[in-house]
Amino acid sequence: MKEQRFDELFRRYMQQGLTDAEETELFQLWLDPLLKSRIAQTLDEFYDELPRDKDMPAEDADLIFKQIVQKEVPVRRLPVSAGISTRRRLAVAAAVLFIIGLSGYLLLFNKKQPVSQEIVKTSHAGDIEAPETNRAMILLANGQKVYLDSAANGSLTTQGSIQLVKLADGKIAYEATGTSSGEVSYNTLLNPRGSKIIDITLADGSRVWLNAGSSLTYPVAFTGNERKVSIEGEAYFEVAHNASKPFIVSKENTDIKVLGTRFNVNAYDDEADMRITLLQGAIRVTNNQQAATVKPGEQAIVKSGGIDMADAVNLEQVMSWKEGYFRMKGTDLASLMRQIARWYDVQVVYKNKVPEGRFGGLINREVNLLDVLNALEQYGIYSRFENGKIIVL
Repeated sequence: MKEQRFDELFRRYMQQGLTDAEETELFQLWLDPLLKSRIAQTLDEFYDELPRDKDMPAEDADLIFKQIVQKEVPVRRLPVSAGISTRRRLAVAAAVLFIIGLSGYLLLFNKKQPVSQEIVKTSHAGDIEAPETNRAMILLANGQKVYLDSAANGSLTTQGSIQLVKLADGKIAYEATGTSSGEVSYNTLLNPRGSKIIDITLADGSRVWLNAGSSLTYPVAFTGNERKVSIEGEAYFEVAHNASKPFIVSKENTDIKVLGTRFNVNAYDDEADMRITLLQGAIRVTNNQQAATVKPGEQAIVKSGGIDMADAVNLEQVMSWKEGYFRMKGTDLASLMRQIARWYDVQVVYKNKVPEGRFGGLINREVNLLDVLNALEQYGIYSRFENGKIIVL
């Protein structure tokens, strides 16, 4: 079944394109080791079906390939007047581009030399591996620090009637052991740069996923008539419904008020705007200037001058960090580099002005840093890595 699905999606990708969800599905199938032989067969069949005409000059093919990479121009949008041999070379170039966007590796699509289907994480001198552990820390109300990577599974501490537990899968949760005394104490979960995503279940049953370089401050037990937390960085929320006690996410002078819903908040200090994207339910965003109601599929963009609204938001793009990808479709270089810097805990320096242009495809966040930088070279973005810095040339 998977083999047939891969064939179908790959051919549609090459001929007419896919939705974002289908593209992600195709990329995931590509990374399935059980499909290795089938993928090789599909690529061979695809190549053999291309028209056999005289090859165009290599320099022409290279130029067209660069145009595909830099402008995201799929084969189907090229001029109809192009010759058969040109279409053949472009089809091959598009297949190479697919593989680049897929995994961050440039695999040569060449019948004369067998294509290596292995996707291997290699380590180079000065390279940085993707985060393999979670380095998050909880700052308790009494000032004590709990480092989650070194803490054993089970109960970590008890605060009043609430027990903090580390589960077998590395997630953390707050569990009630009795009746709350009514006292309010706050903990802060800090997930540093260069750390895997951390998943926490709060005392009310709400779940929060924290991206690298983010923090969440929250009450150990929710008392009173509201559930209020504050955030720095990026987090995805699945809020437990409670009509009598609204859930409020705060960042400086902005509040996000919900009853029970699913939404993403990107509130890094190094981003120009705060972006709140709703996946399900309803939320109300307010700041000093105005207020806005957000519906599913919409995004509230909080700026210094107020709140702008965007509809028909690409939810796959917004949630790619949680799903384990750098989704580059429509992303500018500066934004992409900020994501990379947080994930690998590095700095980014530009030798000149920031290069313009937008990208396409996905890169798995589990690959090493140099593999990501090598993939960007296929888009004409050249850099070197030294002393903890990515220097964009």
